[in-house]
Amino acid sequence: MKRLFRNWDVLRVIRLLSGAVFAAYGIYASDSLMIVLGGLLMLMAMVNWSCCAAGGCGISSGNKALYKDFVKPYQATKESK
Repeated sequence: MKRLFRNWDVLRVIRLLSGAVFAAYGIYASDSLMIVLGGLLMLMAMVNWSCCAAGGCGISSGNKALYKDFVKPYQATKESK
């Protein structure tokens, strides 16, 4: 229960509010799909799930090999006049 009320960021609040709006409009318009989508958004906000919860939006942490051919050291040359 403590987890539900901690670490609320802006996107989590937006998810909750948009879910409430979708669900309220679904009830007003008698649209069951909007009610389900609103409920899903509110559930996602309550348990802090997001579309990237499965790690699908993460960046790779592997390092790419850097070869000496790609980066050449800079050597300053003096121009004679």
